[in-house]
Amino acid sequence: MGKDVSALEIRDVYKSFGKNDVLKGIDLKIEQGEIFGFLGPNGAGKTTTIRVMLDIFRANRGFIEIFGISNQKIRKTHSLIGYLSSDMALDHDLTGKQYLGHINSRYKGEFMPNAEVLSNILKVKLSSKIGKLSTGNRQKIGLIGALMHNPKLLILDEPTQGFDPLIQQVFVKLIKQYKKKGGTVFMSSHILAEVQELCDRVGFIKDGSIIGLKTIDDLRSSSRKKVIISADQKELEKIKYQHKSLPGLHYISESGNRMHLGFSGDINKLMDYLSTKKIDDVSIMEPELDEIFLDLYRKDGGS
Repeated sequence: MGKDVSALEIRDVYKSFGKNDVLKGIDLKIEQGEIFGFLGPNGAGKTTTIRVMLDIFRANRGFIEIFGISNQKIRKTHSLIGYLSSDMALDHDLTGKQYLGHINSRYKGEFMPNAEVLSNILKVKLSSKIGKLSTGNRQKIGLIGALMHNPKLLILDEPTQGFDPLIQQVFVKLIKQYKKKGGTVFMSSHILAEVQELCDRVGFIKDGSIIGLKTIDDLRSSSRKKVIISADQKELEKIKYQHKSLPGLHYISESGNRMHLGFSGDINKLMDYLSTKKIDDVSIMEPELDEIFLDLYRKDGGS
């Protein structure tokens, strides 16, 4: 299990349920030490991909390797993985400590001290019965169970459901610390700000197919910047009807003395263009990941 082996490799994976094709030739390679964000709308195939990776569902075609080991050799691969489901099924009659004790025995180690440390960080009482905990606190117990045995690969499916904003920030710090220690993360999430802060790369899935695979920086550089111009009405009218003279400049909207445009291309050409206009002020901002996400889906024919 050398450093040259990918943490996760998915090659030409198909999965169907009856006549319903859910995954249609998924190809992904996640390197060791990487945090990978897996994005897509509900029903796109995110959770099915994760469950096929874990061999909960068996792929109809293709293969998956975890640190060079077939994912079907679950006795070997599951010891390397920490997994947090989006719908954790926990025995409500157990206390958090009893549940984590079961996890500890399953991995044949002494990881309860780790669980105690994590419970203090996440501010959850392990003495309480799971059935009496809120959704967010049950999710914390699941996260502790995924992290406590120091896995090499952490697979997270919508990990912060039920977390308040403060605990979401604690989660971000925990994942960054985990990466510093050499851990690898495959994370499905609908909280795009969280993905933007944590991930090295993101993959976009739609209708069971990967439609985009890029680094966060590449996504930003290849996506339209937001441009806001302030000027008098006469100048804004000129810009509105002449903006197509600069390739990559797109009119979006205007309100009062402010106009919103999008721009993709050489920023120096944009600055040269603006220098010929009588404007009072200009703001140029990088797009947020949610805007990039929606733009990518529109280009692929999404609504």
